Amino acid sequence: MRHIVVRVRALVLHMAGLFAVCVAITGCSLVAFVPEHQETPPPPVSVVVEITGSSGVRFEGSLGTAGATRMISGQVPVTYAVDGGVALAVNVTKKNEDGNLTVRVLRSGAQVAQRATDAPYGTVLLVYKP
Repeated sequence: MRHIVVRVRALVLHMAGLFAVCVAITGCSLVAFVPEHQETPPPPVSVVVEITGSSGVRFEGSLGTAGATRMISGQVPVTYAVDGGVALAVNVTKKNEDGNLTVRVLRSGAQVAQRATDAPYGTVLLVYKP
């Protein structure tokens, strides 16, 4: 462990030395190490989440985007509209031993993601990033 700490300290001192040489020779600053163009996240999208499966299958879990997740529960079929957000996460668990459970994400009416389970008390985790 001591060997790793010594190597990390040496690396930090080396990087600091390189930075000092850069400043002395070219007058550059730490700002020069920040990229000029940073990617912006894609615009938020609206999607529809359909939870379907065998008749009578009940579920519970969560649905939402970062910062806007909500708990959901019910019986299939059910549909949720999700507005905004650059990524969507759906995590649902069957409350039944038998049957199947399917989660679909639709964007402008077209299916863009799907996950399913037929395992007893199975869980579906679906993450969609447009």
